Amino acid sequence: MAEQEEKPLPPQDTTLGAPVEFTDAVGVRWTVWEIAGPSFSERLASLLPHPDRRRGWLLFESESGERRRLSPYPSDWRSFNPFTLERWCLRATRSLAERRRRDDDART
Repeated sequence: MAEQEEKPLPPQDTTLGAPVEFTDAVGVRWTVWEIAGPSFSERLASLLPHPDRRRGWLLFESESGERRRLSPYPSDWRSFNPFTLERWCLRATRSLAERRRRDDDART
């Protein structure tokens, strides 16, 4: 039986549609998911640390597990070419958990 390529798992049940994959200029493979905005009351949503994420975001995950979030984003984002997706990925905010893991790794 042929080995299947292991793909990252999508985040819980908040994704909208199928993920998109691309390879950046340095050869890193990324998977992009569209994440639905949380269904909070307006009052609770106003407490979110990133108000621009109320309507959802794009989640970029590299093959090594690095995660980045981009919001706002165009609704037709799936129609953009890999070069544009890579530019958005570079602009996207790294996950805080990702930063903490990297800081912990640097200390050990």
